[in-house]
Amino acid sequence: MIKKYSSICASVLIFQSMPVIAESTAVKTVDAFEQVFGVTAGERRNHTKGFCFTATLSPAGTAIQQYSASPLFIQDSQVIGRLSHKGGNAQAADNVPAEYGMGLSISLSDGRQHRMSMNTLDFFPVATPEAFAELMQAKAQGKAAVKAFKASNTDLQRFSAHSKQKTTQLTPYEASTYNSINSFYLVSEKGEKTAVRWAFVPRGLPGIVKPQAQDFFYKNMQQNMSDQQLAWDMVVTFANPDDVVDNAAIAWTGDHKTLVAATLKVNAVSDQHPGTCGNINYDPLLLSDGFLPSNDPLLQARRDAYAVSFGRRLSEQ
Repeated sequence: MIKKYSSICASVLIFQSMPVIAESTAVKTVDAFEQVFGVTAGERRNHTKGFCFTATLSPAGTAIQQYSASPLFIQDSQVIGRLSHKGGNAQAADNVPAEYGMGLSISLSDGRQHRMSMNTLDFFPVATPEAFAELMQAKAQGKAAVKAFKASNTDLQRFSAHSKQKTTQLTPYEASTYNSINSFYLVSEKGEKTAVRWAFVPRGLPGIVKPQAQDFFYKNMQQNMSDQQLAWDMVVTFANPDDVVDNAAIAWTGDHKTLVAATLKVNAVSDQHPGTCGNINYDPLLLSDGFLPSNDPLLQARRDAYAVSFGRRLSEQ
């Protein structure tokens, strides 16, 4: 009980330190999620279904240190993570292909925190916070409204065409690749900035080892853990000169320089209730030294929407 109370208090302190939320966009976005999926009291409004894990994030060599002075790339860090289904459906089916998310709360050697929030999308469906709020509001209104919005938004048209070409295959959490989606800057000790995106790519091929059912991902990951070490490599992709850095709706295509910067090794999994990650807000702008956000407006929008959702679910607990 004391541990859970301490976790909530720590999360409240982080929440209180956040900037005033841009109500006109963030609140509308979260309201739309609630209209589309309903509300599961005390839970996240997006990525509602999921479970927690603990892990160790270890640097993979020293090459990344010429680009970033972050403690994340110098010593091992302890991680409280969360794997989840995209969307606000607490009863989402595990046995149907879907998009997933990974949140990481990283405790660095200097006592600071670094957070990451990633998902299995290749890029974002729209480019601005306002467009995303409009998209969610259209979904709340029905298919006709979504069709009308899509007709006026070239980003969503491009995203839909890309999604139709992707191979649909049921893949468990531990075998999925999770992308930063947004761009960030690595900052060296000399203050040099390098634009990057990254992905957590699974090591090996952990597969489906339990009978497929409505809810089998948790037991499937437990079984895979007993058979092998579950891990992801953090693969950093460096921007080319012609890449659009500040727009998450535009993919980086073609050849790019990449570097394996770190490895995330899972130590244990746990249900969210009780769980180590239940009251963590995976704010993508809580960064360590050696990282800076790009000017992508969706980064601040994600922070704002997460804070709205976080405040609502804390008030319900």
